[in-house]
Amino acid sequence: MRLARRRRARAALSAAAGAVLGAVLLVAGAPGAGLAVLVTGLAVRTTLLGRAERAAAGARAELRVGDTLRRLRADAVLYNVRLPDTRGDVDVVALGPMAAAIEVKLGSGRVRLRRDGTLRVGGRTLPGRPVRQAVAMATATRHAARLGTPVDAVLCVSEMRQRPKLVDVDGIPVWVTSARHLRRVLRRLPREVDRATAHEAAFRLRAR
Repeated sequence: MRLARRRRARAALSAAAGAVLGAVLLVAGAPGAGLAVLVTGLAVRTTLLGRAERAAAGARAELRVGDTLRRLRADAVLYNVRLPDTRGDVDVVALGPMAAAIEVKLGSGRVRLRRDGTLRVGGRTLPGRPVRQAVAMATATRHAARLGTPVDAVLCVSEMRQRPKLVDVDGIPVWVTSARHLRRVLRRLPREVDRATAHEAAFRLRAR
């Protein structure tokens, strides 16, 4: 949400700067340059506002997941956990009594997994290969937390319009679900992590 606010502020600043500079050029007798500056300022504003809305939508999706986990009362929940040997971080880790690494993606509509690993949501293909990303993050989470039990991979597509589905990625199961059905999915996962183990694993992950 802070990122969204910063982008909105930049959009307002860009528009204001373009308006002032454009007005100065118009008064100075350079209408062509003034108009060009105004148009550029508005274009930059539109781009930044679009990015701000995407950032805000992503934050709302993760907050909704967080609300689900609070109601589920997992023993430990961590957000945006950086993991070794990975290019990014895992959005959410839920520990106790289940162990799950949850990747949150924005999307609305029916979900279809293609053979090349890409994911089609509604009329849009999500960047990268989200299902394989969920598997990689679950595996990295298990190693970093030093858990003796597997960490289940969960891909949460915020506004998915289907029931949860279990897909196979090279023999590894991945749950694909909407935020609405996330709680139901997490309740289906093996309950193999006691509270003490969950807290120890969370401490290791926070220390990274």
